[in-house]
Amino acid sequence: MPSGVNTLSSPTRPASAPSASGLPRAMTRSLRAGALAAIGTWAIVVVPALIGWVSSPESTVGWFSAVSVGSAIWFLGHAQSIGGPTLSISVAPILLLLIFVLLARRTARRLLATERAQVRAADWGPVIVRNIVPGFTLGYLAVASVAALFTLGGPVGPGAAAVLGSLIVPLAGLGACLLRPGIMDPWEPVRRLFERGPEWLARAWSIGWRGAWLLLGLGLGLVVLRLLGMLGPVLDIHGQYDLDPVAGFALVLTQLAFFGNLATWGLSFLAGPGFSVAVGATISPAAAHPGMMPLIPVLGGLPDEATYPWMMWLVLIVPVLAGAAIARWVDRDADETPSRDRFLAAAVACAIAVTVVGVLIALGNGSIGGERLSDIGPSVGPVVGALLVETLIGATAWIGFRMLEQHRGPIGRWVRAGGVTESSDTESSDTESSVVGAQAGIEHALHAQ
Repeated sequence: MPSGVNTLSSPTRPASAPSASGLPRAMTRSLRAGALAAIGTWAIVVVPALIGWVSSPESTVGWFSAVSVGSAIWFLGHAQSIGGPTLSISVAPILLLLIFVLLARRTARRLLATERAQVRAADWGPVIVRNIVPGFTLGYLAVASVAALFTLGGPVGPGAAAVLGSLIVPLAGLGACLLRPGIMDPWEPVRRLFERGPEWLARAWSIGWRGAWLLLGLGLGLVVLRLLGMLGPVLDIHGQYDLDPVAGFALVLTQLAFFGNLATWGLSFLAGPGFSVAVGATISPAAAHPGMMPLIPVLGGLPDEATYPWMMWLVLIVPVLAGAAIARWVDRDADETPSRDRFLAAAVACAIAVTVVGVLIALGNGSIGGERLSDIGPSVGPVVGALLVETLIGATAWIGFRMLEQHRGPIGRWVRAGGVTESSDTESSDTESSVVGAQAGIEHALHAQ
């Protein structure tokens, strides 16, 4: 809940007061908010599909086919598999999934802010459990059911459990709002959890999520640099499609939706284990064996068959530095914290960051079509293990350096100042004061004579 909400407001009607439909008002508003969140995410993919259909007058399919395909892509963006008679896709576009979660989080945050202003503090927990969470998810589920109906008769459709699986988005959006210890009026179970835990737990939790985005940003940065360096082959593959501007733009948008997946690929390369782009085709700091790739423009940035020198393994320094950065965030303003707690806080933050990345890798892995592309993405276990070790090394190095700097600070300052420390400065000033005092006493005695 945003900190700007006035938590001292005292409502005149009970939180469980029924609406015109007979349901509690909080439940009614939550149902509406969940449905609106689902419609917003659905429009993100269906509207471009309809624009593409309108812009292609030579198309032989009707508008319903465009809506059907867009709805199927909507389920794919919820990490649900889709398929047809000759094609199945289980590679979820991570970036599209994150956009859906952000939209659901924004809607849930507004809902929580509105409802919190309507109820007393003692009623807030039951309202969340009995009305807001079930209402928001049921509203989202209702729209997901309608979206599944739109895919009937289309070229591709979601799996049998896709409607229930789509709840990953509203639950993640609600969780992003409720599982936050730093807000002014946190949910009671969350408040108790962080109060019973160590003092540093809340800080490690928040920084761990920030560390996950740092790791993904490093992977994405490597991908962008590689694509810029291989822009020629990428544009050549794009030109082979000979698309009109609207279709070409749709192809670019489709590839952008998978840039989150490419970020996990880049991060897995920096971590060491590398990633798979097809069965038996792997790319790591040791070697590149891409094999025969489909004509997808962004895959033109993949390296050719090669065996790299040992110096390529120096890329492992990047996640180590990321671990040091996470520890630096945790260790900021923690000079009075015991050394053991500083190490534990940094380790927990690194573990949270790596866990979030591992979950996204698992959601983004999958297959496209036949046997050749049945294994796409990094292997979760090796990448998570390598990242955890590397970030912990960086975090330990940073905490150790900070402790050494604190304990040996006067020596370090003595070296930088050319042999003068704070203590020696104090002694020098005391000596100078004594000399000045003695000289003044001598002069006074001479004048007296």
